[in-house]
Amino acid sequence: MAKLTGVFLIETGVVNRGGGIGHLATVKKVTTPEGMKVYFSPVSYKRALWRALQQNKGWSEPFVTNEGGIIQRTGTIIDSEEFDFGGTMIAAKKSKKSKSIEYKREAPFLVDNGISINNYCGDMELMTNMALSKFYGEDSSELVNRENFYGIYIMPFGIEIERVGIQEIEGLDVKIKEDDSLEEKIRKIYEVIPKPINKKRRLELTKEQLSQWAEIVDTIEYCEKTKTTKIVLKKEERERRLRDLLLGMGELVRRIEGSDRNLSPFFAAFSLDYIAPKYLYLIKAFVRKKINQNGYLSEDDFVSLSQELRDFAQREGKDIKTATYLDYAQAVDELIKQIFGETKGD
Repeated sequence: MAKLTGVFLIETGVVNRGGGIGHLATVKKVTTPEGMKVYFSPVSYKRALWRALQQNKGWSEPFVTNEGGIIQRTGTIIDSEEFDFGGTMIAAKKSKKSKSIEYKREAPFLVDNGISINNYCGDMELMTNMALSKFYGEDSSELVNRENFYGIYIMPFGIEIERVGIQEIEGLDVKIKEDDSLEEKIRKIYEVIPKPINKKRRLELTKEQLSQWAEIVDTIEYCEKTKTTKIVLKKEERERRLRDLLLGMGELVRRIEGSDRNLSPFFAAFSLDYIAPKYLYLIKAFVRKKINQNGYLSEDDFVSLSQELRDFAQREGKDIKTATYLDYAQAVDELIKQIFGETKGD
């Protein structure tokens, strides 16, 4: 049970804009064998998700650093859920004046581009600022032309669940001793990793802070021979983080151009048996066929699609779970129980 894969169907408008050409605001487009598609990037999706989880679930803002010459996350999985799922890559940079260290964590949460199933047909929207100009007694206005789109996007993703809440730090001599307390081990780790430069959130290794962090840590082990430190968070914390992430993905918007663009899936498929969500091909073919036939997807179509996915998985001795916007939270609860087992109170 190393990986959770999934595919979302999302109905929404323009989520990402391109660079723009003069007064023309473009959408992000990509040419495919099936025509011109609109897409939104993993970066824009994740940024919307991190912001929503910080606001709605109390996730911590990650520490950042400019060591290595590029702004990147720093800290550890202890202080930030975003660091846990998003990872970091700080390259070593050597100069005559200073020397920085290499520090990395490969992200266990992987998202691909959300690509529209229907084609971009060149829809445009003409806008002006005439209403604002009249406040100042001006009759002139500036024109802005923007490409517009509304459709169904398909977005595959994967979560390496056995790495959630677990971090291995390689190559850093943290000088941890076996009889050190958890608080002392945490302090030694933060003394050697790249230093944060946050303005709002400062790293303060106070007794209270170290004690608070230690409450969510299960073990910290250090191998002096290989200079490898392994941090493992408690099962309850790992479960909370994965649940928060999945529920956050199920009710998500991205603010753009003065409005909230829906990123919540109306249909979702999950599997703990596939290393890659190849069942997205079946989903895409089914949706395209139904839209070409009827122009829309009905509730009955969701039932039919779910059955086709189950049949597809059973032929390979595997399992695929499905959910709509109506029972998404219930599906997440079932997944969490399957991954972590029954918890106290269930």
